[in-house]
Amino acid sequence: MNNAFTRQEKWESIGVRPGGKGSYGESGVLRSLAARILRRRISRERLPVHVAIIPDGNRRWARQHKLPPHMGHYQGYKVAKRTLDLLWEIGVKYVTFYALSRENCVRRPRQELSAIHRLLSHAIDELLADRRVRSGDVRVYFVGDFSLLPDWLVNRINYINEATYNNSPNVLAIATCYSGRWEIVETVNRAVKAQAAILDENELRKLMPLGWLPEPDLLIRTGGEIRLSGFLLYHIAYTELYFTKRLWPDFDEAELYKAIISYQRRERRFGR
Repeated sequence: MNNAFTRQEKWESIGVRPGGKGSYGESGVLRSLAARILRRRISRERLPVHVAIIPDGNRRWARQHKLPPHMGHYQGYKVAKRTLDLLWEIGVKYVTFYALSRENCVRRPRQELSAIHRLLSHAIDELLADRRVRSGDVRVYFVGDFSLLPDWLVNRINYINEATYNNSPNVLAIATCYSGRWEIVETVNRAVKAQAAILDENELRKLMPLGWLPEPDLLIRTGGEIRLSGFLLYHIAYTELYFTKRLWPDFDEAELYKAIISYQRRERRFGR
């Protein structure tokens, strides 16, 4: 979990001592300066291999700005693209976003879900046009209970999953209508279908929809909630957790680097 610093302590700990009213990183200039300082403090030898993100707070951000929910999701999508670029720039190989929980896909208003479906389709268009994907450097992998999505979107998801299957070394996983419980049930059903004998952990992972990915080193959740909401339940036994009160559309470069530095300051013992 992130350290319980006050706002002032957080900024002064990285050498930024802004003066005047409304300081401590609230202005864009100060946060840009802080981001540059923080990036220099990241150790390239201790980078997380896999970063998982729960991008929470899009709807609350929209309400704060007196906007409809879909505008919050669109702003969140722009932040996701920027965050992904930054993670790949510094050398993180695997990134998993929690785009929609299974519960979201069942309980959210139809109009809001329709807007999110269109946004996911737009994201697929942009990914297919991205030079890193086209050059074979990025595998895109949507995962989740696609029975809850419209057929036209499932077709698009299946296309990009198949078209980028052999790409490497970077992976972008997008959990859509996903829950950790769904993944465990799906794995059991696969084992039954395969008439598998008693499984050990390695054999079980081979049957899991996300079992081929390395387990996340760092999980970031925005929006102030301190819970996992069913995300990657089997895979995060030794994942380091970082929670921030910032709503996802306000998540920026400086906050990302603070999360990574927090991760790098921890001693990971894996039960030892």
